[in-house]
This record gives sequence, C-alpha cells and structure tokens, in this order.
Amino acid sequence: MDNITRPTEILKAEHQAVLGKLDALEGAINDLEHREKVSPGLKELAAFFDTEFWVHFDKEEQALFPEFDNFMPRGAGPLAAMIDEHEVLRNTNAVIQPAVARYLSHDDSAETRQVIVENGMHFIETLRAHISKEDGLLFSMAEMHLNQSQNEKVVKLFAEVEKAAGNRT
Repeated sequence: MDNITRPTEILKAEHQAVLGKLDALEGAINDLEHREKVSPGLKELAAFFDTEFWVHFDKEEQALFPEFDNFMPRGAGPLAAMIDEHEVLRNTNAVIQPAVARYLSHDDSAETRQVIVENGMHFIETLRAHISKEDGLLFSMAEMHLNQSQNEKVVKLFAEVEKAAGNRT
C-alpha cells in the first residue's frame, strides 16, 4: 500500500485547497460594498466554483463512492448524506453564479448582493461542514475497507475523470 497514494489522500489534499478558496470567497462576500476591489478575486472564485470544483465531486461520485457499494448501502447512512449534500451545493451554486455575473456586470444592487451573501454563506458553511464529515468519517471508512487493488482502481478512475473534464472545458 505504501507505493500508491490512497484516493482519500488525493481528495483530502483537494479539500485543503478548496478550504482556502472558501476563505477567499467569504472575504469577498464580506466586502461586496467595494466592487472594484473584490471583483477580480470574485470573478476568479466564481469561475473555479462554476467549473473546476465539480471535478472533485465527479471523482467522488464516479470513482470512490461506487467502491462503497461493497460495504455500505448507497441509499442510506453517511454516503447518502454526502450525495444529498452534493446536490444541495450544486443547487446553491446555480443560484449564486447568475447573481455574481450580475454583480460583476456592475449590478451591485442590494438585491443582487443579498442573493450573493445569503447563498454564498450557505454554500461556504455547507461545504466546510461537508468536507469535515468526509475527511473525518467517510474517508476513514474508505481507508478501513478498500484494499490496494480498489485504491489503485479509484486512482486510475480519478485520472479518467480529470481527462474527461479537461475535454469538456
């Protein structure tokens, strides 16, 4: 096992990068009244959370989570909760993205900022808690149950997911 990186280690490293992006997003959301100052960073963060970020969920859903079928029912328990939270985050992002686009196009009305603040903070809080649960519980379960060949399979699938995502963008 020592000669291969566990898929959970890859995902945990991605989580650390995402947590940094969430901190930056929270800072931008808390400073929306200074549109000229926050716009460049907010534009970059919105682009990340509109495209690259979802590759992480694809890796989990298409590569790692199917391996849980051997020891945990998909429709119940922590895995089901994580999949449900993925959907909540997708839906919340779908509300945030158009509001950020309006804001970046010089519509910094109170209504636009309110949509960004309320949904952005919901997204941030939900994703932070989600990452904590995955790192603290779900990935520990995977590390206990997945053998070396399963880990190798998942890591290979990660590469395929990343390649497919690169072809979409």
